[in-house]
Amino acid sequence: MLFQTIEFAVFFFLLVAVVLLTRSNFSRKTCLLVFSYAFYMFWNPAFILLLLSSTVFNFWTGHAISTSSRKKQLLIFSIIVNLALLAYFKYFHFLEDNLLLLLRLFGQQPSWAATNIFLPIGISFYTFEVISYNVDIYKGEIKPAKQVVDFALFLAFFPRLVAGPILRPDDFLEQLKEKKELDPEPRYLLLFIKGMFKKMIIADNLSLFADQVLDHPGNFPSMIIWVGVLCFTIQIYCDFSGYSDMAIALASFFGYTFPRNFDRPYFAVSPSEFWSKWHISLSSWLRDYLYIPLGGNRHGSWGTYRNMMLTMLIGGLWHGASWNFVAWGALHGGIQVIYRALSLDKKLKSVSQPILLFFAWFAFQYVVWLTWITFRVVDFNQMRIALTKFVCFDFDFRLANIGLGNMSFFSTLFYMIAFVLLHAFSKKSGGVENYLLRQKTWVVSLVLVLVGASFFFLWPLKEAPFIYFQF
Repeated sequence: MLFQTIEFAVFFFLLVAVVLLTRSNFSRKTCLLVFSYAFYMFWNPAFILLLLSSTVFNFWTGHAISTSSRKKQLLIFSIIVNLALLAYFKYFHFLEDNLLLLLRLFGQQPSWAATNIFLPIGISFYTFEVISYNVDIYKGEIKPAKQVVDFALFLAFFPRLVAGPILRPDDFLEQLKEKKELDPEPRYLLLFIKGMFKKMIIADNLSLFADQVLDHPGNFPSMIIWVGVLCFTIQIYCDFSGYSDMAIALASFFGYTFPRNFDRPYFAVSPSEFWSKWHISLSSWLRDYLYIPLGGNRHGSWGTYRNMMLTMLIGGLWHGASWNFVAWGALHGGIQVIYRALSLDKKLKSVSQPILLFFAWFAFQYVVWLTWITFRVVDFNQMRIALTKFVCFDFDFRLANIGLGNMSFFSTLFYMIAFVLLHAFSKKSGGVENYLLRQKTWVVSLVLVLVGASFFFLWPLKEAPFIYFQF
């Protein structure tokens, strides 16, 4: 069930009606939990059993870790079980395919049939959440949830269940202690509309061009490869940040606060700044529960570089069971190591000249654009072609006979310019929704009419699924 569908509209209005009938905090949380399970079961009812099993298991381990004298052993046991479930559903095919390849390299011809395993939506997100829950209890930073309904809602709350943001247990469980009232403030509606605009109008329309180019990069000159890569750069941001905007708006409507997940990362001039602005809930989770436990920067330069690389490699593999995601993580890890070794992060903080900041921005963002090729193109031969044409510009500016059509090319440029203007204006105004709230009613009304017209005329004929659903 997607946020932009009629099914979700019906689901939402039924939920609001039932929530309004509840009186106690417990009954309201129970209502939200039941509807969240219904929301999750809309994709595949069978996977609710996995979510329920994870809920019961980790509710028990949390209490066991809190009271047992063998806290560390229980924590390790819980992490192994949770990661084993994630590995089975997400990485079994990856391991199986690589094992078959390895056996064939040694002259073997295995004949077993491939196992048919479906990836449960959202498993990567709630697996990280239960790990942080058990770790925080072990460290004494939080107490285990007293009511199973609280812990279940922490894992299953429908706005962020399938694609984040990743919630921290200390923050969200604390919010569940008091009854929340519906909070239909205008800024939440504007935030939801902004998220839908980014997803449906910008991301899904740009995906048409990006898919045509990056699926077959050998058919196009460098200029078209550049446009295709920039299309995907914008697409993945608008797709995921659009979902996050809608999720945050929905949670806020029901009285709950979600952490900000994006903060205009394409203005970043360094890796540390980029990862403080991109998928913030994941990057901060990797920092707190992987990088720092590995040793962080406490064991000299080489230890720091090792921990950076391991964190980014695991972060890349988290995104998908494929070597291209490992390559993407390795590239970002290498960028972080280079900037750290040359102290570029510190040096850039003291730079005030606009021209130097522009070149620093362009140099870093160029590498970010290049890494998106490794993220998007799974086949390594096609990846090599795309990277070669992206780096070694061929100065072929012809639009004829490329199989896309001039209208497709120029309409794509229109959506790209719309994104750049929206991105730049958001940085200047502190967010479009916040800017509109400061304007007169007729200005807001005019903007909403224009947005409504864009939804009517520019709604894509083929809707693309949210990219992060597959992770």
